[in-house]
Amino acid sequence: MQWDMNFALSILPRLYEGVLITIQATVLGALFAFSFGLVLAVSRIATGRFVSGTIYWLSEFIRRTPLLVQLYFLFFLLPEAGIVLSPLTAGVIGLGLHYSTYTAEVYRAGIENVDKG
Repeated sequence: MQWDMNFALSILPRLYEGVLITIQATVLGALFAFSFGLVLAVSRIATGRFVSGTIYWLSEFIRRTPLLVQLYFLFFLLPEAGIVLSPLTAGVIGLGLHYSTYTAEVYRAGIENVDKG
């Protein structure tokens, strides 16, 4: 196999587009994860036993499922149920949901370790 500099230069614009979309999905997913993680953490601390337990088990389920499986579910299986998402939307929701469960545990641990008063 030979290195073809002309081919490498010809695909640079497409690679640049891919980098921009990756950065966009990362930033939007992180914002979603930070905000929804706080909602999950506060809901888990401030609500009753049933709601807290439900949030705990859903969070554990999401954290124990691989991210790629969740992204496949959002992009390929939801259209079977009539919910069609764009690739970027599915990626942002998938990244945001997956990492919001981790963020919620960080927030919860931080909130619970602050002394009262």
